[in-house]
Amino acid sequence: MIPEKLVEFIHGPVFLHVGTRDEKLRPSHAFAIGAVVNRDRETVTLFVPRGRSGKMLANLNENGKIALTAGSPSHEAYQLKGAYVSVRAADEKDRAVQEIYRGKLWPFGVQCGYPEQIAKPLVLGFVYQPAVAITFRVEEVFLQTPGPDAGKKIL
Repeated sequence: MIPEKLVEFIHGPVFLHVGTRDEKLRPSHAFAIGAVVNRDRETVTLFVPRGRSGKMLANLNENGKIALTAGSPSHEAYQLKGAYVSVRAADEKDRAVQEIYRGKLWPFGVQCGYPEQIAKPLVLGFVYQPAVAITFRVEEVFLQTPGPDAGKKIL
């Protein structure tokens, strides 16, 4: 079960990066524009621009392995690794989640010291629609915050 602290963290504001790999261990990655820890607290649904999802989805169909890194400008970070469950076109409810995510992220960047003229266009400039909603079952969670415990498995 994904701990409550991590649920809140993933819901943002944080930068989300998703990665997959092919049979030769070559990565495919993209920024996720929002993510939701589902009610079962064992699965996460993340939103990736459709234009960046082709190779990822091919990799997921081939081996089912996925990793999501959630990181804050404050340097707190976690990596969730797991198994692919499903993909679907993002719908209006998902788009609302993405809008909330985007609305939280750029002001948080400013709070963390990034100039607004950089933070706002960086976040709001991402092409995020149309998107796909990828759901995966979390099998492992690792602390990625720099420090002596970086890389430590926490779930």
